[in-house]
Order: sequence, then structure tokens, then C-alpha cells
Amino acid sequence: MSTKEEYLEMLRAARERLPKGVVVSGERFTPPTPVVIIEGRQTHIINFKEICDTLNRDPKLVARYLSRELGSPYMTTGGGKLILSRRIDPQLVDARVKRFIERYVLCPICGRPDTKLVKVKRTLVLKCLACGAETPVPKV
Repeated sequence: MSTKEEYLEMLRAARERLPKGVVVSGERFTPPTPVVIIEGRQTHIINFKEICDTLNRDPKLVARYLSRELGSPYMTTGGGKLILSRRIDPQLVDARVKRFIERYVLCPICGRPDTKLVKVKRTLVLKCLACGAETPVPKV
């Protein structure tokens, strides 16, 4: 066997040992942009459930983060929509969602989105399923 064939065989074996759900194909992670509608004095994020599903995060956690960052109480609806109780600029909502992704979704070591939040004692830890890194993150 040549060195190239040996390398490809080792690479195939390593990919088989990766945990399920880890993206291997090289596809780029593109979270959905928040669809924001302002109705009266309320701000509605229409595709909130889709955002949470893509990020693989609990909607309550994401809603609590956005509420705190944007300074507004929130309500969730059964249709997967988040309602913030004041008028907020859609660009500001988008910026806060991106900040959430940087802090609580993307691995700071390898940059992959294949992570999960784990509570270790009283600390919230971002555990990467791709590279195995464990990074403490601020509480939400």
C-alpha cells in the first residue's frame, strides 16, 4: 500500500469513530437569519423555532439570552414564534443572534458548530463533539 492509500484508510477509520451528528462533509454552517416583524409595540421573531433547531439549542435558553441582551420581556407561542415586548431594530436582533452563536454554539478551538452545552457542577461548559474541546462559557 502506498502512503496515500494508507492515509485515506486512516482517515476513513477516523471518520467512522466520530460521534453521530458531527458534520463531516465539509458543508458550511449557515444559521437562518431571523425574520423580524414589528407589530405595534412588539417585535416578533417568526422563525425562532427554526433558528433553535438549526443551532441545536433549547428554545428557552435562546429566548432567555435574547430577552436579557435586548432588555425586553418575552413570550413564546405554540407556532414557534418569539414575541419581545418592545420595538427592537431587526439588525440588533440579528446581531444578538450572531453573538449567541459565537458564544454558545461555535467551538472556539476548531470553529465547528457540532457542540452541546453541559453543566459541570455550577459551570456551563461548551463541549465540542468534533475536536473534544471543553470550554467554560458565561451563564445565560
